Amino acid sequence: MSASLEGLAVVGAPRRLTRAERAYRLLLRAYPAAFRAVYEREMTLLFRDQCREADAGTLHFWMAVIWDVARSAPALRAEAWRARGDENTRTLGAIMKIAAMLTVLLGVFVAFGAVADGVAGQQQGFGSAHLLSVVLGGLAGASLLVAGVALLRSGTSGRRTATIASLASLLLIVLVRLVFPWMSIFSQLVGYGLPIALLITLHWPRQRGPGLA
Repeated sequence: MSASLEGLAVVGAPRRLTRAERAYRLLLRAYPAAFRAVYEREMTLLFRDQCREADAGTLHFWMAVIWDVARSAPALRAEAWRARGDENTRTLGAIMKIAAMLTVLLGVFVAFGAVADGVAGQQQGFGSAHLLSVVLGGLAGASLLVAGVALLRSGTSGRRTATIASLASLLLIVLVRLVFPWMSIFSQLVGYGLPIALLITLHWPRQRGPGLA
């Protein structure tokens, strides 16, 4: 009889260990995924050793385990969120730099296009309405140029200047269409699309809440 009881105790020990390990793995979910990928196996093996050395069925044992996780996991989570935020900021900064250089180039294109069209219009004897629309188109291109240069600057002031310049460029293009619609389809796409794209990019939410892994 005693031999059978000892056998049951031996069989029951691995079962208790398995249940304890499952509970511990659930606690490890409090750590970031990248941290678990590197250290979860080692931590689980260490937990097994602790279970063999101590009684895993006591409240004191689990209070110590939970306290260890609660003491270290939040700091690692915060560090992972900061790293993710820094990476997103660097990516957004690179995109903004590319958008700024593209805006500068297209602003120069619109401005020179307006000058070229103005010269051609004068040679063909177009009236004052055409000349006014050409001037407005040149100002729209100059506004895009200002927006692109402002985007190359970091900080709130650069974004504010880029926003004002983009709005001014969009308004000027609308006035050009109302006064004398001389612009080509491509120039219209640049004149309307680029300021709108810049405004969306400038005012898109910068930071979303970090998702749990």
